[in-house]
Amino acid sequence: MSLKNTEEKLYKPDSEIEKRGHSGSEFDLDEAKMAGDSFKEKKTWWENFYEEWLTNEKRWAVYVGAIALGSIGILSLGYVAIVNFKETAFSENRVTVKVEGPEVVNSVKDATYTIKYENKNRVSLSNVEIVLNHSENFYPEKNDKIEIDNDRNVRVNLGEIKAFGNGEIEVTGKFYAAENFMVYLQPTLKYKAQNFNSFFVATSQLGVKVTSSPVFLGIETPKEAIDESTIEYTVSYENKGGVALNNLNLKLEYPDGLIFQEAVPKPVEGDNNWYLGNLSIGARGSIKIKSKINGQQYDIKLIRASIYKNENNEKEIVYGKSEATTKVVMPPLAIDLKVNEKNSVNVNLGDRLTYVITYSNRGDIGLKDVIVKLKLDSPIIDYAHVNLNGGAYDSTNKDFTWKVADSKDLKKLEPGDSGQFIVVLPVKNSLDIKSADDKNYAIEAMASIDSSDIAYHSLGSSKNISNTVFVKLNSKVALTREVNFNDNDIKNSGPNPVEVGQETTYAIDLKITNVSNTVSGIKVYSTIPTWAKWKGVVFPQGEDISFNERTHEVIWNVGTLENGRGFLNNPKEVKFQIGITPEVNQNKEDLKINQDIMITGKDEFTLEDINFTTGKR
Repeated sequence: MSLKNTEEKLYKPDSEIEKRGHSGSEFDLDEAKMAGDSFKEKKTWWENFYEEWLTNEKRWAVYVGAIALGSIGILSLGYVAIVNFKETAFSENRVTVKVEGPEVVNSVKDATYTIKYENKNRVSLSNVEIVLNHSENFYPEKNDKIEIDNDRNVRVNLGEIKAFGNGEIEVTGKFYAAENFMVYLQPTLKYKAQNFNSFFVATSQLGVKVTSSPVFLGIETPKEAIDESTIEYTVSYENKGGVALNNLNLKLEYPDGLIFQEAVPKPVEGDNNWYLGNLSIGARGSIKIKSKINGQQYDIKLIRASIYKNENNEKEIVYGKSEATTKVVMPPLAIDLKVNEKNSVNVNLGDRLTYVITYSNRGDIGLKDVIVKLKLDSPIIDYAHVNLNGGAYDSTNKDFTWKVADSKDLKKLEPGDSGQFIVVLPVKNSLDIKSADDKNYAIEAMASIDSSDIAYHSLGSSKNISNTVFVKLNSKVALTREVNFNDNDIKNSGPNPVEVGQETTYAIDLKITNVSNTVSGIKVYSTIPTWAKWKGVVFPQGEDISFNERTHEVIWNVGTLENGRGFLNNPKEVKFQIGITPEVNQNKEDLKINQDIMITGKDEFTLEDINFTTGKR
């Protein structure tokens, strides 16, 4: 049957299909109603649980619990949100400070630096201050915004920086440092954050290179110098900055072949260190040095100077450096002078000075009519006993001269020829000290040679080629000792002459004198015999003298003696008392107090240590 025929039978009013009944089903709603409650048993588990297990009271409790749990969840989420908000409201990393400005500067010129700070947090900062730490080479200018704590710190009190706030502070100052010296500026921001009790800090650093020095330092030397001659050079310095500089030192570095002879002022250490002390603004000074120069033809001798200070006796802060050169030239004629086989010596009264003059022709042609001279003048020389090997002494010009009449070799000095003259000069045994100006005796002796055939351009219009040596006279310190029973200052007692078993006291009188130079740090070491007793009586009272019971040594700390002490005034004197109780085995010879006395000190002119024992000097 076709579908169309089926539809007609189904929907036709008198169709037999319409008249048929339908079979029953448990899912038929009408059948279910007639079946009573059988459909209810097919409800879901929740409907069964809700209708059968939950009573009204239980239902109410469930409602209340659900509301409470929801509220707690909401509050928890809110708390977490608040805490997260607070925690993200502040971070140290969002607080910064830095300093900006020139990283290369000149000494003594103003330089301005900007300290920038920023707070990127949602909370404000309180108790805020900035400390700019710097080395002592930076000198900031005062203004109403900054406070200078000391020579290393500048402080700025900001008070408060608001949330997302920023600002900047300017600091202007000068640098006083050596050329190419590095100075570091380090700003530190100290603060408290809102709701925090502790302090926080932020910091940074900027390096600044100083390209010039506040101190001028220069060396003046001859451009050329003849081999084995004496040259003079001057080291000059000046404070061109805007502040005084303290505790300055000056040091020289000599090249090989440059031999120090003397300097004015003299070095404080060795032959190349001077203490300049404090150098005020605009102050200047100079040091003059004499040295002997040795070398080969056209050698270049480089002299270096530096001016510096010691920071905490450790690190050197160099304020300036300088250098200069001298070229060695070698003329045909050469002359060398030595005194006691050296270029400079210290001597004592009574010594002998042996001057050896060596001359030669280093050229390639013969030189005629050569003249050799030795010039010196000093009141400490005993000219009456000069030992002269040929030649002549001129007391008017204070020189010794050798010509052809004294040596035929001087008629014509052929290439490679050489010769030698020796002069022995005795130093006086004593000096007549009449005033305080009779001190610091020195002898400068110069030997020269020339020929009518040559002149050397380095000497200007002079034909003389010369060489110089120096002699300094040590001061003479002398000490005398007397043992007195009758003394005006110390009262003695006991039998005199002494008797066995009875004590007799004596005064030991020490007197010390000094001739020509100031001598410092003088100490006198004297012993008394073991059988003698130190009585503890000293005159004058307060004199620095002590006794060592274990060694029986008496030590007298004299200190400094000026030149002429004991000649222009009374000697330095001290007295102390001893006691003697003879034993039966001692005779008169055994009781003599004849121990040696040692004296030490330092000559401030020759810088030579004094160390001798009386009777053995």
